[in-house]
Amino acid sequence: MRNILTNILDVFFPANCKVCGKKMKIDRKVCFCAECWNSLKTIKEPFCVYCGKQLSMPNEHFCADCTVSRLSFVDNRSAGVYQGVLKEALYEFKYKGKKRLGKYLGEFMAAYLKENGGLEDIDLIIPVPISESKLEKREYNQTEILADYLGKYFEIPVIKDVLIRTKDTLAQYELSREDRFKNVNGAFDIKNPVKIKWACILLVDDLLTSGATADECSKMLLGSGASQIRVFTLARGL
Repeated sequence: MRNILTNILDVFFPANCKVCGKKMKIDRKVCFCAECWNSLKTIKEPFCVYCGKQLSMPNEHFCADCTVSRLSFVDNRSAGVYQGVLKEALYEFKYKGKKRLGKYLGEFMAAYLKENGGLEDIDLIIPVPISESKLEKREYNQTEILADYLGKYFEIPVIKDVLIRTKDTLAQYELSREDRFKNVNGAFDIKNPVKIKWACILLVDDLLTSGATADECSKMLLGSGASQIRVFTLARGL
């Protein structure tokens, strides 16, 4: 019955790809045509060795921000650049209830790690938590879905009851770089610190732009006994 209904919808109400507008079957990759989805590409060198920002010159190793100051985590690696298909996919996943996209985006992240490494000595995976109000509105934490996929794929424990969000914050995209760091100051706390004692942690988030959120989370985790924090995000802002 479901297949019959889907076929009818495909004929009378064909879905359009969110990127190119091409008409497609309703079940085709949730909201993107195969061509656009397959155009997703991982970040390639050169990128900043610390924050993972894409660089323009092949002999560059550090971005302008990281030459001035270092953040609390060892490094960040991102699967792709926050533009085009990946930007649209993250928007649909995060704000439009397209929870099923988590599987495909998780596959994209896993493929990056499988090809480029980055899990050496990692003991635990911890997703960046969202506020209670956002969780109530979305009904899921998109970052937890990505972390769960990676944990299952690479057989690494995912811990969700240590790093907690204690307050709502303004949307980071509305703020300057300086204000982003102020905005997340004191927004996180630690419970059950014994679970992360001496652990090398992979902190997982959906997007890294200024690095303010990852920096604040890393400070809390390191201050509670973790030995090292590495960050892995789905996308890296330009």
